[in-house]
Parts: sequence; C-alpha cells; structure tokens
Amino acid sequence: MKARVDKHKEYLDQLLDRLQSGQLLTEETFAGLDADRYLDEREQSPFDEQWMEAFRRWGQDAETENDDNESDAGREAAFKQTFRHTGNPDLAGYVSDDIGLICSALKRGGEEDPFILDLLRGYMEGKLPLR
Repeated sequence: MKARVDKHKEYLDQLLDRLQSGQLLTEETFAGLDADRYLDEREQSPFDEQWMEAFRRWGQDAETENDDNESDAGREAAFKQTFRHTGNPDLAGYVSDDIGLICSALKRGGEEDPFILDLLRGYMEGKLPLR
C-alpha cells in the first residue's frame, strides 16, 4: 500500500511542480490551436463521456472534501497560464478542470485509471487531450 501511496504522490508532485514552474503549459502546448474547434471536439463522444465517467469516479466528491489548497493552487495556475497563452476563458476553464480531475484522482487512488493516466501523460508531454 505504501508503494501505491508513494506512486500517486510522486505523480501529483511532478504535475504540480511542472505547473507551478511554468513548464507544463507553455506556448508550444497551444501552438496552432483553434480553440473553438478544439472545445467542440472535447464535447463529442467518446471523450466527453469518458471525462464525465472519470469525474463521477474521482472528482464528484472533491467539493465536499476538506480544503485542498494544493489542488486549488494547481487549478488556478492552470487557468491563469492557459488564459495568458490563449486569451480564451473557456479553454482555460477546461484545462483547469482537467488538472483538478487529475489531482483529485491521484489523491483518491486513481493513478491506475486509464483515462486519468492518458490525461496526465498528455499534459506531462506538453499536449492537450485529443491533440
């Protein structure tokens, strides 16, 4: 069990460290992005359904948990960085929601969830989901 806790803590720390240092969401992450088209793609199946299923598994009770300053700071940084690079508040909200979902899942034992791992891997590689 300790190895599992260490694994998800390591993933979470790496994600938040890269986010806070400005290395996660860079100009390259958003280069050539047509934000409206991208947001439309996110709202299509199967991505939208998979995201909602993951939210029901890992994020639904996040609002009722104790204050989570670390995840809140990550969401805020994701929103601000995305908005700074794109000027698009809708896109910034989606990226912030992704980061919040990843953080919640990692804190609650979802480090082996395939959808969460895909989101995490993509962001760690500097890519938005579906790109």
